[in-house]
Amino acid sequence: MTDILYIVRIIQASIFILIVPFPLLYLLTIISIKRFHTANNILTANFCLCCLITPILITLTVSAGQILNCLVVHSLVAITISRCFTICFPMKRFFKSKTWIYLSIILQWIFTLLISILIVLNNSKESVGDIGFSSWIWSYTLSIIVIIPVIVNIIFNGIIVVFVRSSSRRVHEITVVVTSITNTNHQQHRRDIKLLKHIIFLFIVFILGWGPLYIVLALTDLILPDWLYSVLQIPPTFATIIQVVDLFIYNHEVRQYWKERINRCFDQIHR
Repeated sequence: MTDILYIVRIIQASIFILIVPFPLLYLLTIISIKRFHTANNILTANFCLCCLITPILITLTVSAGQILNCLVVHSLVAITISRCFTICFPMKRFFKSKTWIYLSIILQWIFTLLISILIVLNNSKESVGDIGFSSWIWSYTLSIIVIIPVIVNIIFNGIIVVFVRSSSRRVHEITVVVTSITNTNHQQHRRDIKLLKHIIFLFIVFILGWGPLYIVLALTDLILPDWLYSVLQIPPTFATIIQVVDLFIYNHEVRQYWKERINRCFDQIHR
């Protein structure tokens, strides 16, 4: 059984090495090109950063892997919360500013690091032979990586759905100015809703990929076969692949930018 787990680890490492350049390319594109410095792109760049460092550091220690998984899923929750305030308070300029976006990201990182302290303490105690936290640490990890993010995501997406439906039913007095402003707000709302649909998809992929593994690890009282742990190492790998590929599928502008760059390179080669 150790051989199976070893093979799974090799496959995971190989896939992670292959996919790391893609989120790095996406992240550098967003950072280096000014026209891509939009609110939605900055938020997805934060998620991309978390996806980038996860494959690199996840094999170092158990606690590093758990903390990085927290960062990934919490970055998706941060996008939902940030866009919720933007949609529900369309007249508040602060929620449309980059200051709000960066504040959301900073708070997300601080929150994740704070709630991960117990994980670090647990692994520190295990390293010196004390496993006092181990009886419940996996349940705690399951809560902060799967259960709480799911609940928060459902709540804020529910708020958005209720607000959008109630807004669509309101009757406004139509003037040229109001119509112009309303059309602008509707366009922004459509972009926000499109982003949130995209984030919900990534969130589901993450939960389906990592959720079963953490659920099984939390069931410490049950005697489960060793092969099950090896099998459950596979879905997270595919979840990571889907998330990275989806970054380019979702962002048409970035995809089109690199498509044009690649076509130019081929044209220069053929000349």
